Amino acid sequence: MNNLSYIRLCMLLFLVACHQPAGDVQEAQKILTAMPKWHIKEILIDDAPVFKDGKHLAHLSGIEFKVYMDWVRFLPNGTFEGHFKDSTDTKKFQWEVYEKQNVIALRDSVTKTGGWNVYPTAVFEDKFEMITRSTAYDPPHLTKVTLRFVR
Repeated sequence: MNNLSYIRLCMLLFLVACHQPAGDVQEAQKILTAMPKWHIKEILIDDAPVFKDGKHLAHLSGIEFKVYMDWVRFLPNGTFEGHFKDSTDTKKFQWEVYEKQNVIALRDSVTKTGGWNVYPTAVFEDKFEMITRSTAYDPPHLTKVTLRFVR
């Protein structure tokens, strides 16, 4: 193997190693809390992009997000803070690690309800996904909503 091939192989291994998902909820927790802010990149409805890079995309569902969190952060004390676009304040939720289910879940701080989940397989050093399933968008049908955030 010549030097150029060796360098390419090393670079490839480095890139692959950097883009591995978190191995478990503890590693996902460390990654999420290490970033001061995560910014919205994309919103998907039933795995189809409907919002990307600050713009709504044409799609069949007809769902349009006029209100969405443009940035979020996970604080080590269990607080999840989200800033809604054009808002002057933030909304706070509580996140908690559920080791048995291998998920980090967000709940409303007051009502202790809600259902946004973050799975370690969707947490990387530079991005993560939050997922919920709800009938709120297309009653009575269950809709999967995925929020993709980046550093």
